[in-house]
Amino acid sequence: MHPAKVQLRGFGEREIENVLKATNAEVLKVKEGVDLYFSDVNDARFFISKLKRIFRVRIKMSTESMGFKSRGKYLFVYCLRREK
Repeated sequence: MHPAKVQLRGFGEREIENVLKATNAEVLKVKEGVDLYFSDVNDARFFISKLKRIFRVRIKMSTESMGFKSRGKYLFVYCLRREK
């Protein structure tokens, strides 16, 4: 089980409020948008697939190491930018 972060960029405030109702992720508002933290990457992927049905988004995926002591433990990072 790997944690995941979903970064929402380019969404309007109302759109973000509606999207956040459908998730149980930890929410952190940042200058560029909103970051959602999921405890399991599969939950994040399910959330992204639901979002893709509603909006046109461009997705970039990367990984970050969770530190030296937790070898093999990665944070999956998905950046979703809304296309207009």
